[in-house]
Amino acid sequence: MTRHTASLVITGHDLDFRAMAKAAAGSLPVSVAASAFTAIAASRAIVETILKENRPAYGITTGVGSQKDFAVDPATAAQYNARLVAAHATRVPGPTLPAEAVRGALIFLANQFANGLSGVSPELVELIATAINGTEMPEIDGSGSVGASDLVPNAQLAHWLLNRPEARKLGLPKPKETLSLINNNAVSLAQGAIALASAERLLAAFDLAAAAALEGFRGNLGAISEAANRAHKREGQRRSALRLRNLLGDSRLWREGEARLLQDPLSFRCVSQVHGASAEVFAETARIWNSELSSVNDNPIIDQETAGAVSNGNMDTTRLTLAADHLRQALGKICDLAGERVHKQQWPAFTGLPTGLAEEGGAIGGVQFLNLGHITASLVTSVKIWARPSLLNSVGQVADGVEDTASHALHAVHDLMRVVDAGWKIAGLELMIALWAMKRRRLRKADLGRGIRPAMEILGEMLPIGREGDAIFDIAPLIAELQSGPLLDRALTEAGERIDLVLT
Repeated sequence: MTRHTASLVITGHDLDFRAMAKAAAGSLPVSVAASAFTAIAASRAIVETILKENRPAYGITTGVGSQKDFAVDPATAAQYNARLVAAHATRVPGPTLPAEAVRGALIFLANQFANGLSGVSPELVELIATAINGTEMPEIDGSGSVGASDLVPNAQLAHWLLNRPEARKLGLPKPKETLSLINNNAVSLAQGAIALASAERLLAAFDLAAAAALEGFRGNLGAISEAANRAHKREGQRRSALRLRNLLGDSRLWREGEARLLQDPLSFRCVSQVHGASAEVFAETARIWNSELSSVNDNPIIDQETAGAVSNGNMDTTRLTLAADHLRQALGKICDLAGERVHKQQWPAFTGLPTGLAEEGGAIGGVQFLNLGHITASLVTSVKIWARPSLLNSVGQVADGVEDTASHALHAVHDLMRVVDAGWKIAGLELMIALWAMKRRRLRKADLGRGIRPAMEILGEMLPIGREGDAIFDIAPLIAELQSGPLLDRALTEAGERIDLVLT
């Protein structure tokens, strides 16, 4: 892993999605604040008292789920906990989690336990911190959750953790610890945080692509004017239009007579409205995710006031699923408009350019470019499928009817990841086609908006203009450049913008 001077210090109270994503990628070393161990030790002492007194307490002196009425003898509680984790860690054929998601789940566990409400031992938290900073992550199945704790993937992670040599030396797991490790939404929260970090950049990439589309289309910029914003009290629209204007700063398109049409198609005219609404949804989703990252969804929790264990339903993921559902729909709408602009930019009746942006008089110049429209349409279709809400899908009753409701957070997050991945490709395709149109119009770099110039400089040279059909065109390097290269940061910086400047 790459190490930097900055670090993530876990306190249990202030973890946010950006820090989670960076640390999960191995870009930040992670430690647990010394002050957190006081609270951890205090709650562990209560668990030990419950065990000593053999008081009925869910998951401590009893079984779990449908076995809640089964009494666990304190003398054999350690063995029970070891068997419990293996019993829940059934392997499932199919996709496995990327290493960053696994590390992110460990980060969440450390942060949750740092609250001092789970009753785990300080030794377990130290073990987790060591594992986070390691270079190897286990292979964990990406399924097995209905959104009321990520039981199966969590159990596989716990089994790996508790079978490390250090765990055996420390006598782990202790009673209650297995339940705390598996009865939470660590995987959903970690993958969601990683998806949000990518989605934040994606929203900026869509702004860049839309600004480039206006440039290449010779769109009417009145639609993103401050005069249009004053007519409506939409904060997201105001901020989105400002970013678009900044990206197009110093463009020749601002001159009178440059716009081709008095009124553009809605996919161009409504960019700031749609992007602005989506920015507002993103901001709310990020707020919810940050709140959940620093919350405790363990059951039972250890209450200091009563020195007892409190059974609860804090593992419910309705809030998370609603947020992820809403964001997927917002991104789906952005993708839909981008797809429409892709087609309009290749449509002679709207552009005044040859079909498919072919060279004038060229016999095959536009063939491959029309193919990019088909690829975009396919991706937009996939996004619309994945954007359908997950929350109200029925799962029936599990665990002998004890678990009779589910919220599908892991499914919602997996679909969010799919939408974000497809979104990067759609934004890249729109940007490519816009640059192609600019070249067909013989626009000079100096004629373009400040934020568009880096895109022309970097991506413009990667397009096979004049070489269409000579070889297969691989768009992967262009998408990778947009997603992970310096292009997006340069474009926003030259426009006086920041990626995280959503509504501020």
